[in-house]
Parts: sequence; C-alpha cells; structure tokens
Amino acid sequence: MIILPFKEKFIRENFIEYSFNREEEDYLPDFKFFEKLNSTDQYYLAQNYNWDDGIEILKWIVESKKCDKGTASLIFWTSEPDYYFEKSESEISDYEKDTFLLLKRIVEKFNNNEFKSSNLKYNPSDREKRIDWSKQNSEWFIPEELKKHTNGFSINSLGIIQQKFWEWQRKRKEAKRAKKRLRRKK
Repeated sequence: MIILPFKEKFIRENFIEYSFNREEEDYLPDFKFFEKLNSTDQYYLAQNYNWDDGIEILKWIVESKKCDKGTASLIFWTSEPDYYFEKSESEISDYEKDTFLLLKRIVEKFNNNEFKSSNLKYNPSDREKRIDWSKQNSEWFIPEELKKHTNGFSINSLGIIQQKFWEWQRKRKEAKRAKKRLRRKK
C-alpha cells in the first residue's frame, strides 16, 4: 500500500511535526483531522510518530475502529515493552503509567479479539527475540498472536519509493562513469 504525497504531508504536518514550532506543551492536534485517517494512514502515522510528543495520538489509533492488528502490533513492539513486562501497575512511575496502560490496552484488545482487520504487515521477530520472557510479571498475559508477524500489505510512501528510485539511478550513473574512466586508462 502506498501513502500518496498529499496524505503524507497531511499526516506529517498535523500529527508528526505538529509540536516542532509550538510552545504549548499540552497541545494536541485536532481529533477531527485524525478521524479522516484510514487504517493505512494510521499505520504510517504510528510508524513515524515521535514518542516524545506523548502517547495521546497513539491511544487514538489503538481505540479507533479502523486500527489494524499490524498497526497495534507496531505500536506495542516499538514501545520497548519488555521494560514494562517486569513490572506491575503499582511499580510503574507516574511518568511511565500512560505507556504502561496503553500496552495493557493493546494486550487486552488482542486477547478479546477486538481488532477487526489484519491487512497490514508487521514483523516483531527481531524485537520479540530479545525479550527474556522469564522476567515477565504474572500480571501480563501476552497472546501468542501478538508475538507473531501479521500478514498483509507493507506500507510505503511515494516519497520513500522516489528516494529509492533516485538512489538506484545515481548508483547506475556512477557505475557507468566508473566504466568510462577504466576504458580511458587503458
């Protein structure tokens, strides 16, 4: 699936870079704008989101009826969940509680089969393999489905595709120039 440039710009301006030029710390983007995003857009947003801006927008995604299993898995695994697995809610500092509760909510929704679609690809294997599951607090019950990759479409933006194409063209031109230089030396 491809994110078109106008949608990429809309997401970047309203949800990814929205805090760059704002002095208000508690500013949040307009939820009405968020409602315009489809499941593919939500995945792209989650993939590129700046966690330093807080997790409210990630909560919006997880609670959205459009949220795909691949997107929920992406959010879960990019949060470095193993840190939270070792703790119960009472052991978590106030600063970390929102992320802890978001992860618990994702687990709950997976356990209750609340994510209706599974059309977007995410593979947590690299992250999942690094976790020492023996340290997991008994409070956590991570479903096997969340530990496995989701099948579906990969998400790319047209900008990324263009960049890869330009890199390929540049390498091809450099190779031609190198061949010409070799011929001149002979």
